[in-house]
Amino acid sequence: MKKFLFFLWIVLLGIVLFGCGLSSGSGDSKIDHDPPGMEGYVINVEGDRILVVESKAQDFSSTGGQEEFYSAIWFSKAPENMKIGQKVQVWFDIVAESYPGQSEAKKVVVLPSERPENADLNEAEAIRKAIEAHDSEYMGVTAVKEVSYEAGKDAWEVVLKQEAEEYEIVVKDE
Repeated sequence: MKKFLFFLWIVLLGIVLFGCGLSSGSGDSKIDHDPPGMEGYVINVEGDRILVVESKAQDFSSTGGQEEFYSAIWFSKAPENMKIGQKVQVWFDIVAESYPGQSEAKKVVVLPSERPENADLNEAEAIRKAIEAHDSEYMGVTAVKEVSYEAGKDAWEVVLKQEAEEYEIVVKDE
């Protein structure tokens, strides 16, 4: 009887351990269940790399840092169809400590772009046009601070931020 109970215990333990090692679905189950490491706008595309700048600023003024800081990371291995202006969520692991940082995208999800009623452009298209229209020799990081559609003007107002400078770009909705 003891041998039978010992054997049964070993079998049950094996089933439990084997079951814990299985994952359902395809892909990396950790990535599928973890929140994204970053959410922001695609500001630049170079081959299979995208520069993503967070859409929400962080405040580091209490520790002597910037009051309005936008994290930025160049991600390699990005999908081929990425476009400037798209809002994305990115999953990644290690980031090289530079600004902007550098990492490899494990997963990229493009978020739906809002198209207000009676507007011809969606948010991503308006941001792309604003970035293209913004003539700057500054080669640093550009953040999208605000985006809004003004129905009365039939135009988009996009506020871009580069370090301490802000630029309001008006994009005609056409």
